[in-house]
Amino acid sequence: MREPPHCKKVVSSGLIGLLLLLVTTVVSAAEIEARPITSEDEVLKGVKALRILAAEMKPGEPTHGVTKEAVEAQAQKILQEKLPTLKLDPKAITLLFVHVNLAGFQSRLGYHGNLSVELKRPSMMLVGKDFPESPIQEYRVTLATVWAQSIIFTGEVFAPTAVRKAIDGVLERFIADFRKANP
Repeated sequence: MREPPHCKKVVSSGLIGLLLLLVTTVVSAAEIEARPITSEDEVLKGVKALRILAAEMKPGEPTHGVTKEAVEAQAQKILQEKLPTLKLDPKAITLLFVHVNLAGFQSRLGYHGNLSVELKRPSMMLVGKDFPESPIQEYRVTLATVWAQSIIFTGEVFAPTAVRKAIDGVLERFIADFRKANP
């Protein structure tokens, strides 16, 4: 059974159109100018929405009453109060990652901990561009940490209060940097 001649033309036209689209896409990616970030402000510029995500508290590790949900709720509360124009959305790609580690002392002296906060934004990787003279093999997109702060804290009795204060302190730095980048 032979195909009508117009079917071959449609298929050929479709393939040519697809190839042109691919060539245009490759040319567009090749034309993207990779400008370096020249100031700390630029990494926070233009952030309109973000998702807050706290690290899971691992089973068997001391939590001293601190939960993932409480950490996320505290971060959300602070950002909603201090940056009402920033949208907090569980579907946002930009991510504010909050990680709390707590460890107990061997005596009744209390505990010590570390809090780290990272802002991860979609970023372009220039695969193959390891040296200035290296050619770019391809462009890839990933989430990259563009802002990070951490703090070590200790306490004697009530860990959740110390963690809230640590989150408040680190997020105050984030808020100040965010306002500076987005006046």
